[in-house]
Amino acid sequence: MGKKENPLLEYYDQNKRFSELMNGWFFRGAVYWKAESVSSADRRQDGKSTKGRVYRHKYRDLYKRLDNTAVRLFVGTEMQEYVDYTMPLRVMDSDVLSYLQQKKMISSRYKEEKAQLRPDEYLSEFSGDDRLQPVITLILYCGERPWDGATSLKEMLDLSRLPKEMKEYVADYPIHILDVCHTPDERLLEFPSDTSFLLLCIKYATDKKAFLHLTEIIGNREISDDTYETIAEYLGEPELLNKGEPKGGRNMCEAIRELVEDGKKEGLQIGIEQGIEQGLGMAKDIFRLQKTGMCPGEIAERLGLAQEQVEEFLNI
Repeated sequence: MGKKENPLLEYYDQNKRFSELMNGWFFRGAVYWKAESVSSADRRQDGKSTKGRVYRHKYRDLYKRLDNTAVRLFVGTEMQEYVDYTMPLRVMDSDVLSYLQQKKMISSRYKEEKAQLRPDEYLSEFSGDDRLQPVITLILYCGERPWDGATSLKEMLDLSRLPKEMKEYVADYPIHILDVCHTPDERLLEFPSDTSFLLLCIKYATDKKAFLHLTEIIGNREISDDTYETIAEYLGEPELLNKGEPKGGRNMCEAIRELVEDGKKEGLQIGIEQGIEQGLGMAKDIFRLQKTGMCPGEIAERLGLAQEQVEEFLNI
């Protein structure tokens, strides 16, 4: 996990922001969960080998409980900036550890309470009425190139030599990915206001000109300070945090203009550096051809330059 993800992790570690992300993901923006529905869960997931000697520890980026009257969900969100071609295995392994940990807690409770169990329940330390709480893993992928890795376990398997009759018996394990940079704007706008603005800024982070179009899409809305700060830190532009804006909110269009203006300054500097580098390369080619005995006109024709440019370099 790179440092670039840290602002996102800190942002979505807030229960309010996590609930907004989940509402946008599962319910397309409808308010189903609120901040009060979210609580923190232990990110460490322990597992032990069958021989009982080797312990495994799995850490997820975020791990929360979402409580409501119908069901409790454990939702782990994996932040990714690169394509992990083993992601189905990672998710499956992590989810299994979560379920095993739940089973372990149930079994421990039976031991502590010295509960009366039937022989078969006693052997498994798990009754026929026990139920595990569902685990959902989501991958927030922020990479510039489209996700081209497997989205299920079966996509990682070589089934070409397996008879058709056997293929239906091969268990699958799908994973759930939000490919931010390649998701239509209309879908991202279904997320709550601050989250949709954050995701759209991530989507167009490498194309500052596209930020101008966000003003047309988003309109004249306000974003909170923590959202603006997260965007500035994610884009690697911390100087934007010192604009002297009053606390309590910021106009989205103004925020976009600030990001674009900073991008222009950065682009100008890059352009100057690239211009110098190109100029030095051009001069090198001119002097190299001059040493072969070519006149300025011939050099200009060879390099596709004006003769005046060649003569100017030679005079320098």
